[in-house]
Amino acid sequence: MTRFFIRAWFGLHVLPFSMYRLLAFVVSALLAILVFAFGAERRNVTLINLKLCFPESSRAQRLAWTIRHMFLYVRTFLDRAWLWNCTEAQLRERVVITNPERIQAHSPGKSRIFLAPHFLGLDAAWSRLGLEVDMVTMYSNQKNLVLNEVIRQGRERYGDQLLLSRQQGVRPLIQAMKKGRPLYYLPDMDFGEKDSVFVTFFGVEAATVTAVSRLSRMLDADVIPVTTMFRGGKYEVTLHSPLSNFPLADDAESTQYLNHCIEKWVKTNLVQYLWLHKRFKTRPPGQTRFY
Repeated sequence: MTRFFIRAWFGLHVLPFSMYRLLAFVVSALLAILVFAFGAERRNVTLINLKLCFPESSRAQRLAWTIRHMFLYVRTFLDRAWLWNCTEAQLRERVVITNPERIQAHSPGKSRIFLAPHFLGLDAAWSRLGLEVDMVTMYSNQKNLVLNEVIRQGRERYGDQLLLSRQQGVRPLIQAMKKGRPLYYLPDMDFGEKDSVFVTFFGVEAATVTAVSRLSRMLDADVIPVTTMFRGGKYEVTLHSPLSNFPLADDAESTQYLNHCIEKWVKTNLVQYLWLHKRFKTRPPGQTRFY
């Protein structure tokens, strides 16, 4: 069943792009309605996250954000049909780096960390950057082995990218960075208390990994934020200036600073941030669970 679904999904990339965009819009709208209506768990997770992060918003506003978010989640998921199968020329035309000069804008001899918060287009940014530079990243294995292999192959499609599972640990990652590979790192998921600190995200305590702070200090690495926006059926990737005076005095302070930076970017692109994730699942001792 999974293989049939993947063949049908990937078959969409052969359509003319204008036809694909129309079909993807219709399919995404229908699936978003179904997910909103029948996917109670993910609907509730999204609404809870939005209420926690934007307590001043009305329920009607949060419902509207949730529906738009689900539509964009489905749409950007479908886009992997062409993202992982198109030519390099098509990828350059459909995923645009707004300031490509910053790809190499780092201090001579220093390592680089491309800091990629969980905006829905982060796979588009990874693939497009892969045409310019060979990177290393970490990923979480999927329970479905067929889907896991499809995702891994898709993310290795362009350039000579190195994907490491979290089960492999950080040693091979550090070795790859020492050899000159930039790290493409997603800093804002709840992986539990291990290697994390509780710092606020939109005023709510969130278990947040300290890896960016630790790696940047250990390897003397520049941290270059990367944000992605889906717009008009295509993607815009923005590389921000390297974070100045980073890391800060300690890992907790540095991680809190990163969360504040992510808050700023989320406010400019709210519905395209990954609200479906249980960002506040891990609670400090004694605190009530949200989900």
